[in-house]
Amino acid sequence: MPIRTLAAAVALMLAGSAGALEIHLPPETAAYKPSDLPGYQLVQRNCMTCHAAQYASSQPPASPRAYWEATVKKMKKPFGAQFADEDMPAMVDYLVKTYGDERGAAAPAVAKTAAAAPAAAASGKDVKTLLAANGCMACHALDQKVVGPGFTEVAARYKGKDGVAAVAANIRNGGAGKWGPVPMPPFSQLSEADAATLAKYVLSR
Repeated sequence: MPIRTLAAAVALMLAGSAGALEIHLPPETAAYKPSDLPGYQLVQRNCMTCHAAQYASSQPPASPRAYWEATVKKMKKPFGAQFADEDMPAMVDYLVKTYGDERGAAAPAVAKTAAAAPAAAASGKDVKTLLAANGCMACHALDQKVVGPGFTEVAARYKGKDGVAAVAANIRNGGAGKWGPVPMPPFSQLSEADAATLAKYVLSR
């Protein structure tokens, strides 16, 4: 190809790329089906950082336990999902009983009674335990964005007398669209006291 023709082709390619449109996807709103199975919270925490909840619901409904075991293992290796090996059996159990061929064997989501709330609120776990148990640092860092915002950024947005209550509510209820397209799953298993402990830590950064 003559040099002049090659140069013209490169110029056209550059001009086309300069006018490329940016595509902004809407916030993720889908959620995993609630359940009292232990794997429900683990799946919310470990899976939604990389893909939408529709992934599970789009799998073959007759898929057996071995299929879900292979799928979860595949997400960890080779895809590199950041969850502990000991989480996998409970995650598989939830997925196969909610979306696979063992549907109907899943424990239904049971509303927490008012009588159980005081005991949960009195758990009094320290911040390091709560951060580790709920995988907070898998999605957040102190001063930079990972999957979710850094704690310093959250603290800057929620300064004020009602900041702890607002951040604690966001932790327990989850949400989408506040910090980008990736939703934060709800951590409704946390007591209000433990959520407030985490919120105070975040706001102190």
